[in-house]
Amino acid sequence: MMNDMELKEQESIVELKKMGLRLSVGPEGSLLAQLKIRSMLQDRVLVAQQADGKVKEIKERVNKGIETSFQMLSDGLIAMGRRIYLPEDKILKDEVLREAHESRFATHPGSTQMYRDLKENY
Repeated sequence: MMNDMELKEQESIVELKKMGLRLSVGPEGSLLAQLKIRSMLQDRVLVAQQADGKVKEIKERVNKGIETSFQMLSDGLIAMGRRIYLPEDKILKDEVLREAHESRFATHPGSTQMYRDLKENY
């Protein structure tokens, strides 16, 4: 029978697995963990790109080798250099702005710096 501490550890492991954490036990009984962190915003951009007619045209030109300024990233996103193409979607653009403004990791002492930060990625 498990004590309270073992039960809590088991529940924690179950929660971590739900978040996509891969766990394995090494030969000496050590626990190894790997967690891939990905922005949910990128997933939203990918969905918006898949629904956008202009993006479909760009993808066709990229696949044919006609389009050289855009490329398709390994996760399916269309980008120009390091900048992800953002389709004409007001709700998504508002979400990107909100994320850039409200994120705990955002460093924007003013609107000019926030614009520069966004321009690097979108």
